[in-house]
Amino acid sequence: IDENTGKAVVVRNAFGLPTTPSVLYFNQDGTVIHGQEAKDYYEDGDPEAEAYFKYRMGDPAFETEHYGKNYTAEDLSALLLKGLTAEAEAALGEKIDEAVITVPAYFDNRRREATIRAGEKAGLKVLSIINEPTAAVFAYGINGKEADKTVMIYDLGGGTFDITIARVTEDDI
Repeated sequence: IDENTGKAVVVRNAFGLPTTPSVLYFNQDGTVIHGQEAKDYYEDGDPEAEAYFKYRMGDPAFETEHYGKNYTAEDLSALLLKGLTAEAEAALGEKIDEAVITVPAYFDNRRREATIRAGEKAGLKVLSIINEPTAAVFAYGINGKEADKTVMIYDLGGGTFDITIARVTEDDI
């Protein structure tokens, strides 16, 4: 929250961008890169890059291997969350140990529980899991809209079409 305006703001990543691709790259020395640089390796077809693992959350049949170590989708998500948390801590200059994590609206309980475990593996206390379109409503509402409105937020991504309808007032969502 911006201290001067009281409005929610996006913490930019290490490249100064507001979004970070959910992609990992495994170096032979054991380090893991996330974000745009990892995405570049993935797009080049490098077998040490991983993407689209969010869609396999909670799937006990999914496992991948890099340099002799096996990873589940939950493990990969934890690595990504660790990287995102480290970037946010660097940008804000403070420790982050709690999070609200967004998930696709279609995630069932098994996938939501796997997401919570991934957050815990990343060293975070997961305060809540909320649907991505619902998170957009909160961001819209938090940013000081003064008029009473009914809003529709839609999420066209990953082969789904999710909609949230919300009433936003000056004091409540």
